[in-house]
Amino acid sequence: MVEETKVTDTNTKTQLSLASALFFSPLVSNMLKNGTRDITEKDRNFIRWYIKFGYISLLFWVIVIAAGIGNYLLPIQILSVTYTTSIFILMFLLVISIVSILSDISLLKWWDHAINVYTVEGNKKEIILKYLPIYNIYLWYNTHSFDKPNRWIKESILLRTLIMLVSMTWSVIATAIVIIFLILRIAALMSDIDFLNTTTKQILNKLFFKNPEEIRAYISGFFAYLGRLFASIFKTMPHVSIDMGVQQQKEIYGRIIDFKENKIILIEYIFWIVLMVWLMYLIQPDITIRTYYVGLGLLIARYLVMAIQLKHLPHLPIAREIVSVFTRIWNIFRKKQTDQTFIKKS
Repeated sequence: MVEETKVTDTNTKTQLSLASALFFSPLVSNMLKNGTRDITEKDRNFIRWYIKFGYISLLFWVIVIAAGIGNYLLPIQILSVTYTTSIFILMFLLVISIVSILSDISLLKWWDHAINVYTVEGNKKEIILKYLPIYNIYLWYNTHSFDKPNRWIKESILLRTLIMLVSMTWSVIATAIVIIFLILRIAALMSDIDFLNTTTKQILNKLFFKNPEEIRAYISGFFAYLGRLFASIFKTMPHVSIDMGVQQQKEIYGRIIDFKENKIILIEYIFWIVLMVWLMYLIQPDITIRTYYVGLGLLIARYLVMAIQLKHLPHLPIAREIVSVFTRIWNIFRKKQTDQTFIKKS
């Protein structure tokens, strides 16, 4: 009699775990909450892990359907790549979960040894809102809590910046992979799975303070350091380390400027638009590949949200330096003109 009960429990665990892996996670989760099955706590923990795993599979199933329909109605290369890649990921997840369940292997135990899994704190439903493109920009600047930032919003802005940069390399496959990684990250968080430890989160948090444009400071700060080092050969200059140079650049690009009070910032954006149009004319990209517009669209949307809703704008990399040079030249020219006028009057 005892043996029969044990067999029944094992079968129930296997059946519910398979159901979770095969897109029925919400139903199995509801069954566990209602306590309709007599299952031991150990088996419940086994099933709960596959419920989380099943939610990720379910999400990729939705992506496959959406990308397949989208690609049929509007043939776009990125949708085709997303569709194909998602199918392979979905098949991989299903095979791994089914084999593990039938072999009575708890993936959670294996992952505990391979990767540290951390519990996600806070309301899971709010995570989706904080990862929404454009809206995350509004939340970030509207909250204005830079000293104690919301890490989900900050991470979503970092990932959005990564998508923007990768899409501008004109690689459809690379762009699709980053977008799928973003979706997988959200799915994991919604399933109460977080692979990033505290140290990694602290490193990501230090990448920028207010504006993602500050990340460029790691490059410009290095070249500014080399420039100072070269100039010090000809004249005595105060010593500035690379870290200090990077920090100075981050402070410049970390400013949020009220364009009503500082009109020069608008010149940067006008120059930037002219530069973009000129580059598009020189490169003449294939406009049928919509991937080109993903990063540019996100970038333009970011500045529109800041300008229209928040009435503030950050400095633009490259454009700021060029406008700054022209402004200095103009000020020197005006100063000479003023001095000459003063001498004539004297």
